[in-house]
Amino acid sequence: MNSLLARPLTGSRRGFLRWLLASAAPLAVGCAQWKEIPDPDGKRGLPAASIADEAAVLDVIFWPVPYEASSDLFDGPHDPMSLLWREVDELAIDPETRQTLAHNGLQAGRIEHIEQWIERIGLPRPSDASEQLMQQASVTSEIANSRHRLPFRSGQQQEFAIRKTSASNQSVLFRQGDHSVGRMLIQPQFLLTVQARPDNDGRVRVRCWPRIEHGPFRQSYVSNDQAIRMNSSRDSWMLHDLAIDLPLNQNQTLILAPTADPFGLGKQMLTDLRPDGTHERVVILIRLARKPEPSL
Repeated sequence: MNSLLARPLTGSRRGFLRWLLASAAPLAVGCAQWKEIPDPDGKRGLPAASIADEAAVLDVIFWPVPYEASSDLFDGPHDPMSLLWREVDELAIDPETRQTLAHNGLQAGRIEHIEQWIERIGLPRPSDASEQLMQQASVTSEIANSRHRLPFRSGQQQEFAIRKTSASNQSVLFRQGDHSVGRMLIQPQFLLTVQARPDNDGRVRVRCWPRIEHGPFRQSYVSNDQAIRMNSSRDSWMLHDLAIDLPLNQNQTLILAPTADPFGLGKQMLTDLRPDGTHERVVILIRLARKPEPSL
């Protein structure tokens, strides 16, 4: 090889060398540009899809509220829910629904500027990295602890898991007025269905109701003009009597929470005994982040 390099360059070798250097130059420049130009937003992947003007945007938040907190809101440790609930307009919920919720250990209403309360009361933070990892893997809690911002077209429904599927069978009791319905459910999972549609007065009417999936998965076949597909689903218990129908203005929030002394469905859905022996409760918030903008 050294002897080849030591030999004088002929015309053909000089031409080949010039062609080799010219071919390598764009590659070298391209490598330098790839390394030097940063990603403009610090993000990778596909750009976010645009949201249609006629869609409302809702924040759906499962907020773990501590039983005791210290902040500038109160003197010493205090239950933040007792103070938060003073700001909730429960009369925004119709009386019949409010009574049915109360009979099942739930309370609901409308509140302004919930983001300020979340910031001041705060969110429970893991004490160390291992606890944080367990929390992310849903090992330390059965209840959802998440935030979602989603567009909703008129009448569109979205479903959210309130808590994980139970590993055992549970007895569920639902009270409607003077009547009670009790059922033993196989590995139930509590879900929340949310729907939004524009109201005539410019507000957005948000409707939500819980349902419970239970029992084994059953397979069925659904056909259309193009294909036949297999569908797998479980039995579902719709709790339409607990449906909340509430008009919201910009930044207003529907709040659904267990009662001060949890019992019944409110206790089963929104409270839990953690592995470390501490009690946990979660409040569901549905906030109108953006009103729809009808096209002209």
